[in-house]
Amino acid sequence: MIKVIALGNTLMEDDGIGIVVVNKLKETLEKNNIDVIIGETDFDFCISQIQDGDFIFFVDAAFYGKCPGEITVTPLNKYKNKCYFQHNISAIDMVKSHFKNIKGYVIGIEISSVSFKYGISNFLKNIIHVISENVLKEILGGKTIEV
Repeated sequence: MIKVIALGNTLMEDDGIGIVVVNKLKETLEKNNIDVIIGETDFDFCISQIQDGDFIFFVDAAFYGKCPGEITVTPLNKYKNKCYFQHNISAIDMVKSHFKNIKGYVIGIEISSVSFKYGISNFLKNIIHVISENVLKEILGGKTIEV
């Protein structure tokens, strides 16, 4: 089963970008038989939704020093803990250690700002449609999109 897991905290500005994007794509993903899991920071819930053999896309905020809104895609089996994701240690590493037959990708969305603020920054808000389209292309990877 293909699953998309959105990680982040919407109370920490751009840290919630993964949740905003996946919520925006939810209907299209589900029409394409992809399970959507809004995990936020509840890693135990995320783990409970995964089974061996699943193909997982984690979508989360990232800081690689690139342009805000830019997407970095890392195969799960190549993912190393040196990436700047707030949620990488708990969620992604737990999945890798608990499930040996899991494949997938980590889709990191470059942040603009992180602070104690509800909602994403104006910069990312202004390009949310582009970010969402880019994430959808990565997830569907050439598959015909059912809208």
